[in-house]
Amino acid sequence: MSVTVLVPSALAAFAGGRREVELGAAGGPGSTVAEVFDRLAEELPALERRLRDERAAIRRHVNVYVDGTDIRDLSGPTTAVPDGATVQVIAAVSGG
Repeated sequence: MSVTVLVPSALAAFAGGRREVELGAAGGPGSTVAEVFDRLAEELPALERRLRDERAAIRRHVNVYVDGTDIRDLSGPTTAVPDGATVQVIAAVSGG
């Protein structure tokens, strides 16, 4: 299984300067967003810590899309990630 994770520029430093991270042979068919993030935790722990909290829940200000669809409109962290999918991470920006 191969998945591409698109990293926002604000977090690229935590991914070794990369804006795209290729994750190979993770869980196989039936992998989920949570499993993709588990794989990120193994390969890029500094990045993953900015995406999930200490209970492995996706942080409130992080939006995640699988092939262009918000996982909140699907099954959240248990959303299936098919082989060849693109998982896009968007960090919300706020201020006043």
